[in-house]
Amino acid sequence: MNKLDLLYDVLVDKMWSQTFYNEQMLLMINPVARELFMRLRDEETQHVLVLRTEITAMEANPFAPAKILPGLETRPRFRL
Repeated sequence: MNKLDLLYDVLVDKMWSQTFYNEQMLLMINPVARELFMRLRDEETQHVLVLRTEITAMEANPFAPAKILPGLETRPRFRL
């Protein structure tokens, strides 16, 4: 399993958590408990945004130049 697959797994988990917290928030009568679940949901939303940004960046640039040109780091004249 590569890093991208792991990020997708974490993203799905965070989205499920976000849904759970939102559903619990809607069921709460106690305003303190409702606020807690709202904060937890919003925190998961921020995590989802960070993960999506990271996944998008990885998919846009799938290969580092050093992986395409293996001698890139060992021979200084090829440095970017």
